[in-house]
Amino acid sequence: MVEGTAKLIIDLGNSETRVITKFGKNTKGEDRTRLVTPQNRFGIVPEDKVQVYLNTGIYTEEDSSIFKYNDQVYCNGAICDTEFSSTSLRPTSLEKKYTSLVTKLTCMNAFKIGYESVADIADCDLQSVSVDWDVTLLLPPEDVDLGAKPLGELVRSIKTIEFIMPNLAKVINIGTVNILPEGFCAYAALLFENKTTIRPEYAYLTDADSITLIIDIGAGTSDISMAKGMNIVTSSRFTRTIGGNNVSQRVRKLLREKGIVVSDIVARASTVSGEVKSGAKVYDITEEISQAKEDVSKQLVDAIREFFEENMFPVQQINNLFVVGGGAEGSDKVTPISKYIVEYMTQLSPNIELVKLPEINGKVSPRLLNVYGAAVLS
Repeated sequence: MVEGTAKLIIDLGNSETRVITKFGKNTKGEDRTRLVTPQNRFGIVPEDKVQVYLNTGIYTEEDSSIFKYNDQVYCNGAICDTEFSSTSLRPTSLEKKYTSLVTKLTCMNAFKIGYESVADIADCDLQSVSVDWDVTLLLPPEDVDLGAKPLGELVRSIKTIEFIMPNLAKVINIGTVNILPEGFCAYAALLFENKTTIRPEYAYLTDADSITLIIDIGAGTSDISMAKGMNIVTSSRFTRTIGGNNVSQRVRKLLREKGIVVSDIVARASTVSGEVKSGAKVYDITEEISQAKEDVSKQLVDAIREFFEENMFPVQQINNLFVVGGGAEGSDKVTPISKYIVEYMTQLSPNIELVKLPEINGKVSPRLLNVYGAAVLS
């Protein structure tokens, strides 16, 4: 039997969930960790269809999960995307994460992933894992004050999980529950290599006089906060319903004006790849993406200016701009939105500089910085 305390870090994104599991130490004394990024959409499975899906052989434990909650059967993964794509439950910016059924289903699925990760780390079967859990979750900075308590209660209300795929039923024993703000966690990942070592190339940000504007761009919202040195200015936290979806919607509209009609899912993927396929022809759409990002950047910077003016913050004193989140991703063909945002921000703070994103585990990923930072802080 594998026992002890494992840590589960859950980043409740609107486009996907990021889950880090920590358990035990390696020979260097470092935490053994696993990162998994499951999708966060759930299908409601009719009872008479459960065995049908189990017996098809199409869906496996590696790509799908099926589980029960309150006498209802839910699924996640490939089975959800294929069988329930148009009716799935998913996060929305209109519903607070700390009151959402989707959040509870996401956390139950995260515990399943946690058990699988511990089994992988300990090189044992799932049934041999019997651990207690310390849990860390992320919320938008604007929601932390009101949402931390109900989100903690939501997590603690998960007493058991009952999975049909894989065959896994566990009693959940929870120790601590920590709620951390998004954006600030990404800032921690930027500053710290680990819990004791500051990245030397970012040491200048820790100066007490250094002011950094943090913009965390998600799919449906952007969370904004300001840091002075290593501390977040609490009264600077706010959220606006402007995000990566606004870019893809704008791209979709521009393409429609050219006679190219694509779905929302295709438009979102195209804003990263820089091209779209219509029939047998592939179109370069980097010009449309650039225009969309310029429009959304201006909208976002206008919202920042209005907030700081209303709250009498000296925007001109901001030294650094740090842009993270899935909505901030670029590619070899597509310029990240941060480049457009900094151009507009210089009109408010002429000497502001864009902070280069760190390379972690050999990659630069604005989408993962929040969960990496939460793992450090946990």
